[in-house]
Amino acid sequence: MKRRSILVAAAIILTIGGVVGYYATARSEAQRNNPVRFEYAVINGNYLPYPADNPSVVSSAANICYLQVAGCQNEEVRVEVNLSKFAQDERLENTGGARRLAQERAIQSSFSRAVAKLGSEGWEMVEAPDIEFDLYYTNPQGIQTVKEGSKTERRHVWFKRERQ
Repeated sequence: MKRRSILVAAAIILTIGGVVGYYATARSEAQRNNPVRFEYAVINGNYLPYPADNPSVVSSAANICYLQVAGCQNEEVRVEVNLSKFAQDERLENTGGARRLAQERAIQSSFSRAVAKLGSEGWEMVEAPDIEFDLYYTNPQGIQTVKEGSKTERRHVWFKRERQ
């Protein structure tokens, strides 16, 4: 019985000594001075860059700015929408209204691709966009219908990720 008590006491003392030793040991310089550092990016614009060379195509681009000490490193994410294919897919007449819808689709697609690109590279969105995309759906009569989203100016959308 005494032997068992001595073994239990010794185990407790060794455990406490190990815990105290672990927390009392000074950390290395790398462990003390390695705060988490972040890098930042912003999607700071969607635009129709310029008239397309081909009038049957609508182009749109989203600009990603990777913030650097020396300033922005810009990257353009571009999307082209073929007007005749868009009109066919959406069952629309090839008119000015269909062209405006195709432009909005191109803008939404370029923005979506920019967000997806940053997400796939490990960037985390830190500010949600204040926009609402168009909703394309088939109504009960079987006709493609569009519920238009907010067409107000899109705000910048900020991202961050841990610097590696």
